[in-house]
Amino acid sequence: MQKKLIALAVAGLISAPVFAQSNVTVYGIADVYYGFGKYDDNKFNGIESGGLAGSRLGFKGSEDLGNGLKALFTLEYSIDLDKNEGVGTTGLRSRQQFVGLQGGFGFIGAGRQYAPGYGYVAKYDTSAIVPLSPYHKFVGANGSNIQAGSASRVSNSINYISPNFGGLTINAIYGFNEVNQDEDRTAGDLAQIGADYTNGPLAVSLIYSQVSQDAGAIPSEKFNGIADDDKKEWFVGASYDFKVVKVTGMYNSVEDADNNGDTNNVWALGAIVPVSAAGSVRLSYAAADNDRDDSDADGWTVYYYHGLSKRTTLYTGYARISNDDATSHSLLASTAGQGADENASSFVVGVNHTF
Repeated sequence: MQKKLIALAVAGLISAPVFAQSNVTVYGIADVYYGFGKYDDNKFNGIESGGLAGSRLGFKGSEDLGNGLKALFTLEYSIDLDKNEGVGTTGLRSRQQFVGLQGGFGFIGAGRQYAPGYGYVAKYDTSAIVPLSPYHKFVGANGSNIQAGSASRVSNSINYISPNFGGLTINAIYGFNEVNQDEDRTAGDLAQIGADYTNGPLAVSLIYSQVSQDAGAIPSEKFNGIADDDKKEWFVGASYDFKVVKVTGMYNSVEDADNNGDTNNVWALGAIVPVSAAGSVRLSYAAADNDRDDSDADGWTVYYYHGLSKRTTLYTGYARISNDDATSHSLLASTAGQGADENASSFVVGVNHTF
């Protein structure tokens, strides 16, 4: 027994410098909420995971390679706290997983990574509780790849993020759909480039996104490959912090290649009002203004966030969507209905803890 203990101690001393140099961090988010939702006669009442942010478990690390160069990696997987499921569940087994290099040139990585749209949209959407965000529902229904959701996670991708030039950064990503074809081996490939400028109270972001499409050649659900024309879209967002209130705005336009080149547009306005050192009220209004007949919708939200600490936040909110004759947007997924021209409403109260 004593020999085994000595052997373990020696092994620990030998491996200690390796662990120290690897600089691996375990992190995550545990988020759960009670939700009540209604769409026409469909109602939901229960506990769900991931309101303010998706619950997750991640590992990230870096190694100093010298001369200002670092190797980085991230492995991050979703968790559903309300179900008898493990890490990597509900179709979102991997949120992101990549390896890359960072230096004076910026960052370049390869793997499954976030497109610029993920962070840019989250920056301006004050209705950040995704299950209750009308803006998120509208752009998702339009097939947008510029959103704070799964469509902005790009597999088989190369991502570049520039250094900060006086508040300006450039973020570009290219995702290979990896379809083996005779005529067009780029079908389903996604290219997205964004520019973000932040200086004091002002922030402005621009994004252009394009997916190369070819009917019947794109098996990936995120590319909506049912038309021969490329899918093109753009986004602009801005915010200004007046201290007593922070105002935000966003506009997203998706060219609908399946409907004679019509465009599907979504815009939103929001405000964050601090009411105490720990609490804030968040308001938003979003509208879908599409070229297709009777396919418009609008919605509004009101939330309250209260920070119990730097890592724990209580939140509660109410949202409502009014649908046009040809739309059926719901809020909580479990309330989705079959008919159109009905109102949707939802209420949540939850807790978010980061570690």
